[in-house]
Amino acid sequence: DAKTGAILSYSTAPSFNPNERNITNYIDLLTGNTFEPGSTMKIFSYLCSIDNKTYQGDQTYQSGSITYEGTNGSKIVIHDWNDKGWGTINYDYGFAMSSNVGAAGLLRNNMLTKNQLNTCYTNYGFGQTTGYTTNREVSGNINFKYDVDAASASFGQAITITPIQMIQALTMISNDGKLLKPYIVDKIV
Repeated sequence: DAKTGAILSYSTAPSFNPNERNITNYIDLLTGNTFEPGSTMKIFSYLCSIDNKTYQGDQTYQSGSITYEGTNGSKIVIHDWNDKGWGTINYDYGFAMSSNVGAAGLLRNNMLTKNQLNTCYTNYGFGQTTGYTTNREVSGNINFKYDVDAASASFGQAITITPIQMIQALTMISNDGKLLKPYIVDKIV
């Protein structure tokens, strides 16, 4: 419920029969397992630029690929999901097309710095536990050191989050900018 933070229902797998004592390992995947979020992080990278009042949606860039220097002098190429891209497009259109190059370009074209992106991700609840009701919640990892790491993080690679962190962060979008803490226990009677 985006207005309260209440988790109304969810399920996870593998399931188990609580009447049998055969559980060898049970991790709630909502809170205890991390993953690379991929393109869903573009929402928060663009939001970070907007929050920092540096977003220029009509600014154009060349889509398709962008190249970074690796730590050993190698070249690291980031591609759009459509390797050819869409030609020269603006950032608004790049967001609509889920352009990796557009998200990375927020950093390359001075709409964001590595530190701003890290601060925003932290403020949005990533890289830390949410305090959700279940046990063994993990924090994920949003640390990035190099420019290419920050560029990759802008479109959801080279970082890890939990599903509950994503749910929590999305409450900002659906609740007029207010981040809500998710919970499952409303009250004990």
